[in-house]
Amino acid sequence: MALTELKGVRLIVAFPHDSFVRPGAGDRLLSELAPHLPPLGIMLVSDGAYPRAYASFQTHEFLQPLRFVELNRFELDMTEPPEEDGELPF
Repeated sequence: MALTELKGVRLIVAFPHDSFVRPGAGDRLLSELAPHLPPLGIMLVSDGAYPRAYASFQTHEFLQPLRFVELNRFELDMTEPPEEDGELPF
């Protein structure tokens, strides 16, 4: 995962297995991630040779510029409950 700003918008980029970067499985993953992260848009991105993205917003505007941004990735342990004190995972 990474926190980034693309086209003036701050968002979280997650890099799950390709099988989650689609409707259905992606929607479930987004709902599971949301309690662990700040209230920003979350975009799921396949990290393969042909990147594709899925989110609850238009991803095509953000996928192309993402290729040119250096990301500081972080890990999120979803087996732990979300932090109640609002401490961010990054």
